[in-house]
Amino acid sequence: MDSNEMMRAMIIILNSGDKPCVGIFWYLPEEHDLFEVHSIPLPNEQEPYTIPLHKDVWRKAKFRAKARGKKDSIYYQDYTKIPRGRVFYNKGKFTVAVGSWYKKYEEELTNLLKDYFDLEEFDFEVIEYFELGHNGGEEEFLYNLFL
Repeated sequence: MDSNEMMRAMIIILNSGDKPCVGIFWYLPEEHDLFEVHSIPLPNEQEPYTIPLHKDVWRKAKFRAKARGKKDSIYYQDYTKIPRGRVFYNKGKFTVAVGSWYKKYEEELTNLLKDYFDLEEFDFEVIEYFELGHNGGEEEFLYNLFL
């Protein structure tokens, strides 16, 4: 078992039995895995919650990579060029916002999302913001989502 598999197994074990989660992720097709998964258990409807924006997570990770001298870090890439998505809960159901890239990996991505976010059922929704190379508009997407 390599370190990525070990990390994934630990996350799944830690999350097993937990409430379903909302959050963000990136997907590495060549690794057949998610990474930079940031999730929280779904709070009750009265509790406000925030999930970080992709660009903010990436900016912090890139800063850490630079500070540690990791010149070959994935964080030197444009975060919009790597498949990414957001799991949210609205109007009584879980939805995973992604770009159209997901169709090629739908079965694998579904299984990974169920594991990492402890989800039983959810729908995929293609959103322009999550298309590869599209940057900008995540704040607007989130604002409009909950109006």
